Amino acid sequence: MNIRVIIFSGIMAALIGAMLGLAITKISQREQRKPILVVGGATLGFVIGAFQSSIREQKRLRNHEFGESDEFK
Repeated sequence: MNIRVIIFSGIMAALIGAMLGLAITKISQREQRKPILVVGGATLGFVIGAFQSSIREQKRLRNHEFGESDEFK
């Protein structure tokens, strides 16, 4: 498993989650909830991004071990 890819995917998804939190704050016009939404969005984004990337890496590793490949289908 490539841990750097997993961390990078988590960080990129965290940035997207933070941007969504900022957008929700701007749309709802509730500035006092801004830190909560930004941190919550970033945390949720990191968890989802890292989880998705780890599943992708695990699938790639399993396909490599068993000699299966979906690249040419």
